[in-house]
Amino acid sequence: MARIVRHNDESVREGYIKNGGKEVKLFLYTAVMRPILAYASPVWGYAAKTNINKLDTLQNSLIRMIVKATRYMRNDDIRKDLKINSFKAYIQNNAINFFNNLDFINNVNIQNLIPYTANDNTKRPRRILLDSYNPP
Repeated sequence: MARIVRHNDESVREGYIKNGGKEVKLFLYTAVMRPILAYASPVWGYAAKTNINKLDTLQNSLIRMIVKATRYMRNDDIRKDLKINSFKAYIQNNAINFFNNLDFINNVNIQNLIPYTANDNTKRPRRILLDSYNPP
């Protein structure tokens, strides 16, 4: 497994993961960074597309740094090779899972809520679930 190297040598920066490489960095991104970026994403129904696009751009930048991609490589190709969804698709899946699991929560107030049906003509808190709003 990877170990943290701490030297004063200029060639080895403090905190650099020596024996891990791309796989460890991707694991750290998917296990630590992405959940932090997507915190409370199921309730981002009113988030503007521009705000979600900024987070998608941040994810693309992080992945490009991890794999040391050149500027001529497409983000879609990099994500496809690494088997990572776009950030939009990731938060959309989080929202779908959250709202599907509401029925199994042992909270009386949540169980008494009126069933929700998505309507493309109105802006509702779950609008993020609509494909027309947030295509994967």
